[in-house]
Amino acid sequence: MAKLTRSPQECSAEVDEVWPRDGQILLRLSLVGATAEKAVLVLKARDGSRAEMRLPADEYGGRFQVRIPLETLAIACTAREWIWDLYLDCRDADTGEEPLRVGRHWDDIPGTHKSFVYPAQRSAGVRVEPYFTVKDNLSIVCTREQAG
Repeated sequence: MAKLTRSPQECSAEVDEVWPRDGQILLRLSLVGATAEKAVLVLKARDGSRAEMRLPADEYGGRFQVRIPLETLAIACTAREWIWDLYLDCRDADTGEEPLRVGRHWDDIPGTHKSFVYPAQRSAGVRVEPYFTVKDNLSIVCTREQAG
């Protein structure tokens, strides 16, 4: 169950670490303005298809850790390029609150998208790269590579 310590507008799922390597993307996330015993990472396709994946977030030293397998991302869509937006669902089933957008909002580094660049990895003919949006939210772009 999530317990809010700030107003809903002040709550966020903050990215502490992003480790793209070894066929996965490892995320470590902290909650700001809320506490939760359990959480699930929700990946929503931006293309309007309403495609969604849910991955368990494990408790890790007072924060959450999620491993995103590249193969799962690579085989999930068939378009040439697609983007997954990341959310952390830490709500109690009865609260009806929306999942929190994952990003870097409280770190006093404006323009995170200009400051952090992560290496791309490849799986099943797809290039997978985490990145920060202009609103400092974390997303993952997947691009099918041309056979050639």
